[in-house]
Amino acid sequence: MSKLSTAKQKRALTVGILGCLLFIIGDFLYAAVPPQQGSETIGIMIKVAYLDMSVWRMAISIICGIAGTALYYVGFHEMYKLLKLHICEPKEQKWVKGFRVAYLTGTVCWGYVHSMFMNTALIFKFVFEKYGDMQAAADIANKVFYCNSVPMIAAFIIGDGILSAVMIVMVWKRIIPLKSSRARILATLCNPIACAGIIGNIMTLLPWPINQLDVGSESAGHALVLVLGLILLKEMSNNSNNEGKQ
Repeated sequence: MSKLSTAKQKRALTVGILGCLLFIIGDFLYAAVPPQQGSETIGIMIKVAYLDMSVWRMAISIICGIAGTALYYVGFHEMYKLLKLHICEPKEQKWVKGFRVAYLTGTVCWGYVHSMFMNTALIFKFVFEKYGDMQAAADIANKVFYCNSVPMIAAFIIGDGILSAVMIVMVWKRIIPLKSSRARILATLCNPIACAGIIGNIMTLLPWPINQLDVGSESAGHALVLVLGLILLKEMSNNSNNEGKQ
């Protein structure tokens, strides 16, 4: 593995991490509210706080989701190629295939999923501004969300669920080269479900505005997957250099 090739691969993984950071920014713009505002909801998805949220925040949030998805593909596709090179055992190829299914689902769906969350909020806001009926506006927005719920839920189950399962297995089967059990325990958090479920919930206990960052913890989990990719790349590069010296 040449230095030029390694630098290119590292750059691609870093681009993917930047894409995930755009997801986090988009999530924050979509969901963060001032400390004086409550989290009152109407139905499953509609927050009353959306009525006071600036439209520019919603528009930029959608842009972050779309741009982030494109960069996400670059990084995760590069990690997929690294895994194909690193995993040689036929019985372990299923983890590579699972990773591929998960990141391709994410590439196809994350921009759409993020936009649907934001469009639901926009529908609620604009219908209320036009007709002044909060309940009716919420009912319309929720119905739009429910009509899109099946593909959105499928995206989370496949994109987040399979990816998280694959990453945890690869960490504990030592496919991802980590030097200690402590490192593997920490790396167990490097996936969207564990990051959101553990780190995200812990963040909600912290003072404002840090507690608002929990909305981006799932996206942070995707970024941490690519951090593990950088570790894998470094180890593969070191092994290649050592073999070249022999």
